[in-house]
Amino acid sequence: MRHLYYTLQTLLRGHGGTAEKIISLTLGLVMGVLLFAQIAYELSFDRFYPNPDTLVMLRMRNVTKGVPEPGYNYSTYRPAAADLSEAFPDLVESASLTSNLFWEPAFYKEDKKLEDIQILFADTAYFATTGLTLLKGDPKDLALHSNAFISESMARQLYGDESPIGKVLSVEKLFDVTIRGIYADVPRNSIMPHDLLLSMAALDWAYGRGTWNMNNLYGVLFRLKQPADVDAMNSRIQQAVEQYTDPHLGDDVVTEYSVLPIHKVYRSYPDSTRRLVILGVLGFSIFFVSILNYVLRAVAAMSRRAKLVGVHKCSGADGWHILSMFLWETGLLVTASILCGGVLLWLLREQVEELLGSRLTDLFTWQTLYVPLGTVLLLFLVAGVVPGRIYARIPVTQVFRRYTDGKRSWKRGLLTVQFIGVSFIGGLLLTTVWQYHDLMTRSVGFHAEGLAVGTVTGDIRRAQGVADAIRREPYVEAVAGSGTSLLAHYSTNRLTDNQGNFICPLHFTLMDKEMPQVTGLQLLEGHWPQHRGEAVVGRKTVETLKWGDTAIGRKLPIDPSWAGLEEPAIVTGVVENVRNMGFFASQTCTAFILNDRVRTFNVRLKAPLDENLKRLNAFVKSTYPDLALEFTTYQDIRREQNASVSTFRNTVWVTTACIILIVLMGLIGYVSDETQRRSKEIAVRKVNGAEASDILRLLSLDILKIAVLAVAAGMAAAWYVSGQWMQQFADSRLLSPAWYALLALLLLVLIVAVVVLKAWRIANENPVLSIKSE
Repeated sequence: MRHLYYTLQTLLRGHGGTAEKIISLTLGLVMGVLLFAQIAYELSFDRFYPNPDTLVMLRMRNVTKGVPEPGYNYSTYRPAAADLSEAFPDLVESASLTSNLFWEPAFYKEDKKLEDIQILFADTAYFATTGLTLLKGDPKDLALHSNAFISESMARQLYGDESPIGKVLSVEKLFDVTIRGIYADVPRNSIMPHDLLLSMAALDWAYGRGTWNMNNLYGVLFRLKQPADVDAMNSRIQQAVEQYTDPHLGDDVVTEYSVLPIHKVYRSYPDSTRRLVILGVLGFSIFFVSILNYVLRAVAAMSRRAKLVGVHKCSGADGWHILSMFLWETGLLVTASILCGGVLLWLLREQVEELLGSRLTDLFTWQTLYVPLGTVLLLFLVAGVVPGRIYARIPVTQVFRRYTDGKRSWKRGLLTVQFIGVSFIGGLLLTTVWQYHDLMTRSVGFHAEGLAVGTVTGDIRRAQGVADAIRREPYVEAVAGSGTSLLAHYSTNRLTDNQGNFICPLHFTLMDKEMPQVTGLQLLEGHWPQHRGEAVVGRKTVETLKWGDTAIGRKLPIDPSWAGLEEPAIVTGVVENVRNMGFFASQTCTAFILNDRVRTFNVRLKAPLDENLKRLNAFVKSTYPDLALEFTTYQDIRREQNASVSTFRNTVWVTTACIILIVLMGLIGYVSDETQRRSKEIAVRKVNGAEASDILRLLSLDILKIAVLAVAAGMAAAWYVSGQWMQQFADSRLLSPAWYALLALLLLVLIVAVVVLKAWRIANENPVLSIKSE
C-alpha cells in the first residue's frame, strides 16, 4: 500500500503531466475501443442463427469466356428454393424465400406513418429454415398476403403492454395487413435485419410471381443437414440448376451458382472487407499513438523524476518495486481514463451512434466484452511495463547528481511513430472529404438541385389529377412524370450481342413529354419523344450496343409489354448518361420511354427549397389523405445513397482531431523536456552570441530531422490505403499527389509552430538564470 500512497502523491502533484496523460489515454481508449468494437460487431454478422454453418444462401455470378465477375449477386430466382430442395433431398432439410432489397413499403398505423421500421418478405418455411424463435403465432399464416408477423421490441414500441395480435397496419395505404404472430428480435448485425415480416404473397401481389431467369428479387436460404454438405452441394449445384433452366446467356456467358454459409455473406462483399481493414488501421493508429504518447511523456519526465527513483532505491526499493510503482500509476491513470471515457460516451451517445451507424447497446454485449477488456489490458501492459522498466534501471547514484541521460533515441523513435500516425490519418481525411464532396457535386445526368420526387400509389388513373393539383400550387415551377425516381433501380432487360451473349442489363423507365425539360436531361443527339412508344437512350447504351451515329430510328431491344406497349420502342434521341444507381456501381445502360402510365412526380420547386418542400407535403397530406405520397429532394436521395461515405468521413474526422490533439500534447512534452535538459547548452550558446532566432532554428531543425521522413512515410501509407478505399467507387480517381504534398507541408508548419511557441520563453530567457541554476 506504500507504493499506492507514493503513486497517488506523485499524480496529485502533477509530476509527469497527469492531466495530459489522462486526456491522451481517454481519447485513444475511447476511439480505439469504439473502432475495434465496430469491427468485432461487423465480423459477427449473422452469427446469431442456430448452427450458422448449416444455414446457407444461394448466390450467382456471370462467367464470360471463363472469366468470372468480381462479385456475387445474392438476389436470385424464386423457383430455386423448391427446385434445388427437390434436387438435393440428401443434403437439404428445408428452404425458404426472402426478399428485402427491391420494395420497402411505407407503413401506417391509424393514418400515422411509421418511421425506422425494417421489413422482410418471407414464406411459411422461414422460421423452420432459419431457426429463429417464434413466440406467438403459426408460420402457416404467412401464406396469406394480408398477414404479418412483428418482432417483440417493435410490438412493445407500437402497442406497449397491449397484445399486437389482431392489430392492423396499412401498407402504402394500398392494403391492410393483420398481425398474426410475434417473434424474438433479430440483431441488427445481419444482412436481413427486420422488425416486421410480410408474406411473400404480398410481394407477388405487387410485382408478380418470379420465374427462372426473370425477377431476381429473392434471397434463397437452405438449411443443410451438416456443415460438410456445403461443399457437397456446391460440387453438384450447377448440374442441378441445368435440370430446371439453361444458365447459358449465349455462347460465351454462363451463370454460375453456388451457396455460402450466411455468416460469411457480409464478409464476402469486397466493400465490407475493405472497410473493415481501414477501420482496423484507424483504430490501431490512434490506439498505438495514444500508448506511445504516454510512454513518451513518461520518458520525457525522466530527468525530473530520476532523483525520486534514487531516493526510493536508497530506502531499499529494488527494480521490481520501482516497476510496481509505475504499474500502479498506469493502472490509476487507465482507470481514470475508463471513467472519463464512459462519461464521454454517455454524454455523446447519440452522436457516437450516428457516427458509427450502430447502437452502443449492440456494440457492447456479453459476447463482445472481450474487445474493450482486451484493449484496456493491452493499454495497461504496454503503457505500464515499458516506462516502468526504463525507470527501474536508473542507478541509485542519481540521488546525488542531476540525471542527464535524455533517452533521446527512445523519444525520437516514439515521436517518429506519432508523426507517421497523424500524417497517415490526415491523408485519409483528405481523401474522404474530397470523395464525399465529389460524390455530392458530380453530375448525375440531370439537374437535381431544386427538384423533388414522390411516387403515388393506388389507382394509376388518379395520377394525372394529382399532378394537375400540384402544378397549380404557387411555389411549384413545373411538374413532370416518370415511371420511377430517376435515382433508383429501373426495370431491366438483358442486352445481348449479335451472337446472343449477355452484355449487361438495360435499365429503362417511362416518362411523359414534360419530363426531359423539367428534370434537365441533356440531349446530345436527335430530338425529344413526341409520341407514345418513342424513347431516348443514354450515351452508354449507344456505346455498349455499338450503334455509333446510327442510333436514331433504332428499335429498343426490350419486350414492349414490359413498357406497356404493343410495339418495340423507337429511339428518337441520345441523352447524357444518368447515374440512376449512384457512383458505387458502374454506369448503367439507360432508356426513357414515352408513355402516360407514370406514377412518379418530379416537381421543380421555387426557392426556398426546404420551406416549399414542407408546404408541398402538407398540401398533399391534407388534399389526398388516402394516398401514401410523400416528396423528398433528389439531393436528399443522393445523401442517402452516399451515407456510408459520409459516416466513414465523419469517423476519420473525429479520429484525426483526437490524434492531432494527442500528438501535439506529446510534442509539447518532448519540447519541454528538451529545453529543460539543454537549458545550460542554450545559455552557453547565447553567451557566445547566439540570438533567440538561432536557438529556435536549432530546436526546429532538430524536430524536422525526424518529422520530414515520418510525415512523408505517413502520407505514402495514406496514399496507398486511399487507393484501396477508392476501388469501391466506379469512375473515381485519387486526388493529385500535390494535395497530399501540400497537407504534409501544413503538418510540418504546424509542428514547427508548436516547437517555436513552446521554446519561445527559454530562447528569450536571460542565460545567466539558466547557468545559475546549474
